[in-house]
This record gives sequence, structure tokens and C-alpha cells, in this order.
Amino acid sequence: MGFETFVNKMRTYFGIEAEEYPQNRVAKTYLFKIEPHHIREVAKILKEEGFNFFHTLAPVDYSPKGRGIELNYFFENFDEKVWVVIRTEVPIENPEIDSLHDIYPALEACEREEWEKFGIQFKGHPRLKPMLLDDTLQGKWVQRKAYVPEPHKE
Repeated sequence: MGFETFVNKMRTYFGIEAEEYPQNRVAKTYLFKIEPHHIREVAKILKEEGFNFFHTLAPVDYSPKGRGIELNYFFENFDEKVWVVIRTEVPIENPEIDSLHDIYPALEACEREEWEKFGIQFKGHPRLKPMLLDDTLQGKWVQRKAYVPEPHKE
């Protein structure tokens, strides 16, 4: 059980190899690039293999470069002191991916936040409701590159 087993399952089930992710100086970190429709399967395998701690979900809007919204999920196995980054991309026109809130409860708030800021639809999420932005910004996807803020009113 653990990281090596996870790596073998990713190779066997999805044909994906681990890439070193040197940006994290806290612990050994590896990146796995997956198709969005595999996100729930991969999350379940992570949980089975001891990656019990979810750190954060970090979206990046690459639409000006002709791509979509990249999603980076950060997980940690405390026992082995290993982090895994799961990276996938959803199209900007219809950014939709399965929710992981039931596998990693800490993702419930993160998914709500990214829905509110980027307009990413997390299928199966029980409460995609505003939590950060005021009413004037709802549905404007303020973290997308295409967002143009309105001038302040005096």
C-alpha cells in the first residue's frame, strides 16, 4: 500500500507515468496528468493508497493560449511524506468535472469557491451556492482571464 502501489495502478489502469514536480520543497511531489473523466477513479485510488490529506485545488485559466481551465489537485500521504498533484483540464466553453466532495470532504468548500470564481460545474456537488463574492459579482467568473472589472462607482 502507498505511493509505489499508486504509481503502478496509474500505469496499469490509465497508462500514465509519474513526473517529478520540483516546485514543492517541503516533500517529494509527483505530477500525474489525467483526462477529466477519470478524476473520481483516481481520487478513490489515492484514498485507498493512503493519500488521506487533501491540500488544495488550484485552477488556472489558459483560455488566452487556446486551452481551457487547468485543475490541479494536491494530495498528501503523511506516512510516506509524499505529495501527488493530479492535473486535468476542462474546456472553457463548458467547464465541467465530477465532484470529489464525497471522497475528500475538504473539497466541498474548494469546489464551491472555484465554481463561484471560475464557473466550473462540479457534477454531483450538493451545494454550489455563493460563499465569497457579493451579489454584484455572481455569475461573472471573476478569476477568468476574460473578466473585465467594472469601474468603481462614486
